[in-house]
Order: sequence, then C-alpha cells, then structure tokens
Amino acid sequence: MRLLFWRRPPAHPLPARRWTWLGGRRILTNTPYVLPKDQAEGDRLDLQHYLLKIAAGGLYRAPIRQTRAILDVATGTGIWAREMALEFPNARVIGFDIDRTPLERSLEVLGPGGQFPTNFSFQMADALKPFPFEDGAFDFVHGRLMSPFIPKAQWPHVASEMMRVLRPGGHIELVDMERPPVSSSESYYLIERAIAGLMERRGLYVGVGDDLLEHLQRAGARRVQQRKFLLGSGRQREREQRLLATDILSIQANMKVILVRSGAFSEEQFDAVYQRTKAELMQVGIVMPIVFCFGMKP
Repeated sequence: MRLLFWRRPPAHPLPARRWTWLGGRRILTNTPYVLPKDQAEGDRLDLQHYLLKIAAGGLYRAPIRQTRAILDVATGTGIWAREMALEFPNARVIGFDIDRTPLERSLEVLGPGGQFPTNFSFQMADALKPFPFEDGAFDFVHGRLMSPFIPKAQWPHVASEMMRVLRPGGHIELVDMERPPVSSSESYYLIERAIAGLMERRGLYVGVGDDLLEHLQRAGARRVQQRKFLLGSGRQREREQRLLATDILSIQANMKVILVRSGAFSEEQFDAVYQRTKAELMQVGIVMPIVFCFGMKP
C-alpha cells in the first residue's frame, strides 16, 4: 500500500538556528511570530487547548468520522494532534512546527517512562513555506490559532497548501479568534493595544473575523461552515472565565520582554499595569470570541 503521508524533501530547508534569547525568553528570529517560543509558552498553549476543548465540546467541529491520516499545521506542543491520535488509533497523525521546543516540554511533563501515542509523529517544517507532504496525503488537515505568525498576505498560501495536501472528500478546519478578547478592565487594554500594535506592524491579524471563511472558499473548499463560541460565557462560565483570564495574563506576561524592548513600556511601567490587570480581570472577567471554520475538498 502506498504511504500517502510520506514526506517529500522540503523546498526550503530550515536554517540551523532560528532563535535567540531576550531577557531570559527564547524568541524566534526571521519569522513574524509574535510570542516567545519556550517552555513557559508551551505550558500556556496546553492550558489554552483545554479551554478551547471545554468551550467547543471536543477537539474539532468538522464532520469527520473515519480517517487514515491527519495533519496538524503549526502543532506547537502537539497536544491537539496527540489527543487526535488517541481518538483515532488507526490513523497516522502528523504535527509539524517550525520549532520543537514546546514538544520537548511535553515530554518533560510526561515524565520518566512517558511517551506519545505510537501513531503520532512530529516533523519540523515552516508553514509559511511549501508543506513537505505529497498532494492528497491526508483525510483531515487542521490549523488552530495561527494568526500570531501568519501575515494577512500569506493566509491564501497557507490555506492553499492545506487544501493541496488534503485528499478529495477530506475535511479542512481553521480555528482562530474572531475578534480580540473583551473585558471592562481598562488596564488590560493598555497592554492589549501594545500587543495589537506590534502584530499590525508585522502584518498579522488581531482578530480574523469572518476571513477564515473567505480563505477556505478561495482555496477551493466546498460546504464551508462556521461555528462560533464566546469563551467565558458557556455552561461552565466560572471555569472558562478562570482559565481564560489565566491564559490572557500568561500571554501578557510572556510578551513583557518584547514589549519593553519595542519601547511600548519601561519594565516598571509594564509591571505596574500588569498587576492592575491581574487584579481587575479576576474581578470583572473577560470573554473571547472564537470561530471554527471547516469545509471539504471536492
């Protein structure tokens, strides 16, 4: 049987080193990625994963049933792909990312004797370059919260590559913020606006709105649908609010060295605003609109 998921050589091999240290945080270079890429950020991504799963009621919204091969684009810690490997034990699940540090953190968390599912594998690759996979290699192709590193101008390329490696009849799914998080905390917005300004200067989305729908349609997907959720307002509202506030505060803390280096704050200014934000969010709460957009390859 032909192994459809077997990779072809990357058209653009990754350089040997794509990161540097800034204020004790590991920062990717030569990429628009706006957040650090280190163990602390990996822990935050895992927390965010559980929040999304609680709010959406599962790992995905596309109507998939049986599948032989699954691809997770920009997999991060690989937690989504690993859980999909457990849910679909007869499928080959591949997660790829430009950096493997968050994945190594996952191995540390598992501890001695821990291991990933045998049907899950990780591969280093850059989602902004041609994917290192054959046409039609996967039954389900997934990408989640990729707006922190995909410039608006490059979304058509990423959606097109996701469709290229998807087999006819297979499903594609994109998940991202519909709009930036909303709160009545004034201090929260001081840091949020600084992060948004940095993203906009790099050509990144702050909130993708309904653009995911258009990206999939333009890439050739059919039967495209959206499912929207307001994180922090569901049946488990208090739990969602607590997890979301923790997630947002972690994002802001992880962005401190970058915002200070950019001149948006002095270190003392950031610390003062962050402490006020921390106190306010736990009192007034925060919500975040998320959109799951999925379709099928004809």
